[in-house]
Amino acid sequence: MRYTLIVGLCIFAAVGAASEPEALAKAAWLRDPVFAGVSVLDLFHREFEPKPEISGPTHVHTLFRKDVILKETPTAATLFITGDDYYKFFINGGYVAQGPAPAYHFAYPYYQLDVTNSLRAGVNCLAAHVYYQGLVNRVWNSADNRSGFMLALELRYGDGSVERFVTGEDWRCFQLKAFAAADTIGYKTQFLENIDMRAIPRGWREAGFDDSGWLSPLAGRQDHRFELQATAPLQITRYDPVKTDDLGDGRYVYDFGQEIVGHTRLRVRGPAGHVVTVRHAEELGDDGLPRFEMRANCRYEEMVTLSDDEDPVEFYDYRAFRYLEVVNAPGAPEVWVDVRHHPFDAEKAAFTSDNKILEGTWTICRNAVQMGAQEVFVDCPSREKGQYLGDAVITGRSHVWLTADPSLLRKAILDFVYSRVIHPALMAVAPGSFMQEIADYSLQFPVLVLEYYRLTGDRATAEYAAKTVYQDLFAYFAGFENKNGLLAGIDKKNAKWVLVDWPENLRDGYDYDYSLKKGNTVLNAFYYGGLRAAAELETLLGGDGGAYNERADRLAVSFAEHLADPETGLYRDAPGSDHHSLHANAVPLAFGLTTGADKARMLELIRSKGLSCGVYIASYVIEGCFKAGDAALGFALLTATDEHSWSEMLRHGATTCMEAWGPDQKWNTSWLHPWGSCPIYLLGQYVFGLSPAAPGWKGVRVAPPSIPELPAMELKVPLPSGSIIARYTPGEGYVYTVSGDFPVEQDAPGDRAIRVVRKP
Repeated sequence: MRYTLIVGLCIFAAVGAASEPEALAKAAWLRDPVFAGVSVLDLFHREFEPKPEISGPTHVHTLFRKDVILKETPTAATLFITGDDYYKFFINGGYVAQGPAPAYHFAYPYYQLDVTNSLRAGVNCLAAHVYYQGLVNRVWNSADNRSGFMLALELRYGDGSVERFVTGEDWRCFQLKAFAAADTIGYKTQFLENIDMRAIPRGWREAGFDDSGWLSPLAGRQDHRFELQATAPLQITRYDPVKTDDLGDGRYVYDFGQEIVGHTRLRVRGPAGHVVTVRHAEELGDDGLPRFEMRANCRYEEMVTLSDDEDPVEFYDYRAFRYLEVVNAPGAPEVWVDVRHHPFDAEKAAFTSDNKILEGTWTICRNAVQMGAQEVFVDCPSREKGQYLGDAVITGRSHVWLTADPSLLRKAILDFVYSRVIHPALMAVAPGSFMQEIADYSLQFPVLVLEYYRLTGDRATAEYAAKTVYQDLFAYFAGFENKNGLLAGIDKKNAKWVLVDWPENLRDGYDYDYSLKKGNTVLNAFYYGGLRAAAELETLLGGDGGAYNERADRLAVSFAEHLADPETGLYRDAPGSDHHSLHANAVPLAFGLTTGADKARMLELIRSKGLSCGVYIASYVIEGCFKAGDAALGFALLTATDEHSWSEMLRHGATTCMEAWGPDQKWNTSWLHPWGSCPIYLLGQYVFGLSPAAPGWKGVRVAPPSIPELPAMELKVPLPSGSIIARYTPGEGYVYTVSGDFPVEQDAPGDRAIRVVRKP
């Protein structure tokens, strides 16, 4: 069944202010009685400060329900709904939605959904399975004892009358013990779900169920301030295994063909008390069986106790995996996965090429972005499930190129804006009750906002983010400038963590510890890039970016005087360091910074080292090559075949881009990490030369560079209105087929033949 998200056009009418609708204002906030007398906790703190004491319930599953009687089938029905930490909502047994998106309590989202087709004359059941996790992690703002559920259902009938049902004391709740407390996995990311099917009330989602023995919920608001959720409900799609192996003795292995993210479902029947083991894995082990003790610090092994009836087993939380193993099944179970992600139309973008490495690279990057775009951009949907700022710069950019949907990236920007409540220079992961700060990521926020504005033309969001954040952000970092004008003395003990790259073994031998005291070149390059991005945005918005540019100019002089090595023409890792890493040269190059250095030698360094870096920083390395005029080198890195390449991922059988180049290059590698998806936009922007001629693609600029021996290839990308299909054929040149009436600007070297075709 399809549900329509109702979203107002003026997204920012309620930014920073509560916008609770009248219907929801009359609803009671319902909580499980286990929370009686439990106080709300303030968990916000700087990362290096002492952690607050945690107390309160954990792993609380609660069922809420209410039968309502409708005089006739309504002509329109609007549902307003929210919950904390999470809910899954049903009408008359049918799934409606799950949510909300992770958020801070002072800007807490509710959905407004059209549910007209779910209702009927007579008795209807409204039912929710609500979950409070109670862990400090990157997933939700949990462990704060804010919990509960609330809805309002507004109905309109053919005679023009209006009826409203809201949550109240007349609802019933049931403390579900079927999900017994168990070990946590990941970074305390989720509880394992050992499910006892005997403890789940049969038919509780259906009208007429006898809930007379259920409890009365607590009814009373907490301190949430509600805002309309501006992203659509998750897309849920049934995925069946592409291959099933019956190993005998009730043991089955299922292959879903690629890494997926979702809720596992089984339908199986067996004697009451019979225990079936369910294992999930991203890869197969040496024995050919699913490796459920995953590299990413998740031991995906759970037990399901059967009830002697046909059991519809539903794992509540989601997992990231490709393989599923069922052990000790009393018969062949029906197995599928409700795959979940932010709405994603796979037909909107496509890429083919005679270079199959490049084609495979694009495919695994697309798959990773699709599966990693949940209610927020997660760094990986297994170990952390958190939205990191530096990751979002890459994943969000790729997502917009693939979908032309800016809503999830806009949410990410707002989440990080809101994180300034904790610290004015922003948190590294937001939202979430786990406090983490990374200096490099904070300085990338202006880069993220600028790129968002270029791709969307959303002036309101960009202007709001800049006005709210930039002054305090740059003032904070200015406090760490040393006498040479470089950021220095920043470390995790007194300020923020300096990342450079991750994992540590992919930092190209960076002179790390020394650089923190003297002036880390990569950190200062991001400082420079953030200032330039802030200046450019201000200019695009009609202002004067002069103040930011002046600061960036002064910083460039400091690079020349204290970081440039005149003998090598390269930047050192820090003043006085004798090491010239890939990172210390590629990141400045990505922002056009070469003052005091020799651009040709910087490019030669990149040529000699290749991608001797992590997957995340590779975006800056390759973009730096293209911006510096060496498109051939940039393309060579995209199509490299050494151990530091997307080809290495493909060689190991990856179906989504990974956290590192290969499974053994990081001790806890995730097989799904969208921060490696930069080839999506690098191909579009730098190989095919597509860019917005004006913010929001009001016009298209076509400027493909000269790249020798380019293979045949074709790229389709969506735009806010229309699309572009770009095709390159060796010996013939480029053809751009444009749908829509936006103007097209052409700019390319003389040896690049370009033809633009208008599609009616």
